[in-house]
Amino acid sequence: MTLVGGIRARLYAAPIERRSRELDPSRTETERRATQLDLLNREWSRILRDVPYYERLARERGLPEAFSSLEEFEGCVPATQRADVQEQLGERTSRGRSAEWFRITGGSTAAPVQIPAWRSETEATRADFWVARGWYGIDPASRLFLLWGHSHLLGTGWRGWLKARRLEISDRLLGYHRFSAYDLRPEAMQRAARTLLRFRPDYLLGYSTALDLFVRANEGHRSELRRCGLRLVVATGEAFPAEDSAERLRDLFDCPVAMEYGAVETGLIAHTRPEGGFGVFWRSHLVEGEGQGPRRRLLVTSLYPRAFPLVRYQIGDEVDVPSPDTDGTSLVAFPRLVGRCNDYAELSDGTLVHSEAFSHAVRPCGAVRGYQIVQSGADLRLRYTAGRTLETADEAGIRERLRRVHPALGAIAFERVDALDQTVAGKTRMVVRADG
Repeated sequence: MTLVGGIRARLYAAPIERRSRELDPSRTETERRATQLDLLNREWSRILRDVPYYERLARERGLPEAFSSLEEFEGCVPATQRADVQEQLGERTSRGRSAEWFRITGGSTAAPVQIPAWRSETEATRADFWVARGWYGIDPASRLFLLWGHSHLLGTGWRGWLKARRLEISDRLLGYHRFSAYDLRPEAMQRAARTLLRFRPDYLLGYSTALDLFVRANEGHRSELRRCGLRLVVATGEAFPAEDSAERLRDLFDCPVAMEYGAVETGLIAHTRPEGGFGVFWRSHLVEGEGQGPRRRLLVTSLYPRAFPLVRYQIGDEVDVPSPDTDGTSLVAFPRLVGRCNDYAELSDGTLVHSEAFSHAVRPCGAVRGYQIVQSGADLRLRYTAGRTLETADEAGIRERLRRVHPALGAIAFERVDALDQTVAGKTRMVVRADG
């Protein structure tokens, strides 16, 4: 524990305890739905005042100023798609208070967008993270090893340098250590294991695909890794790539393996519980399971003030529900996530580059609406959709950020297309293998 970590744990103790009581699973469904409806109506009232799109929508459709039930809300307010976010960003943003930061998405959807945000949004949901980690004995003072993307190192100029130094200092004070997940070769993952053993963290958090490859590269070091005292592994950002990924991690470290579920644009939505399945943070989000049968599409509505409110937002993932007749109006738990799994590209020298590296390089370019990496043998090209062909400066900026990940990526080709390749389920793949 660091001094700053200990101070932070004391400062956060009361909000974490309060949120834990609020989420008490012994509360009846009637009580919980009444709380969600109250939170929804408070935020809906603000949205009607502050957000031009919903002010107009309510007038045109005769929407109520307050809903009598969650079912009424679901039945009369249209869903929000990612394309709506990209095309109507200004109209769907709250007026009267400027953005204080931006949620820059890219992630598993490969459709970058910069969503305005307020610092209060982080404060409103911070306790959710620590309640979830507390289920496994982790608190804000615990030492953390991150197998993560290093987007802070891709910035340019003095601002980029300053951002990187700030994060390094913050990590040191909090007791965090970041190891790049961009290079996923076995030798890189073995270096990560050696660094982790020296750092001796309380828990490990990383992209699910990176954690899977970490296990496969380090199974020969099982005895040392079991002795390092790790108390928890948290997978995030994507679904595991293999059915046995979680079990391999449990065996390697001899500790529980958990999974966060959320997105850049939403924040944390749900988290696995030690007894199994995912628990939804229902005070922060109203989560709908759209459709019929045992598998449902998720829609998310934010229940706290946001610069860009999420109203029945189609996040693009699916979950399995307990039974085919589950009421999907407000999910508070689900047994399994059927989400996307981000892939990786393989370079000619054998380097495996996690798809998030491409996301971090592309998303600062506002002209790009969607993208994917096409791999044909050792050749890579960046296929993208945009309102116009990228200018030379746009391409140069993306190439420079990619070059910092690996020199060979500085020569990547660009291809503008009308539409990106999708799976039979209609999902956009981040990495397409043209040779099969």
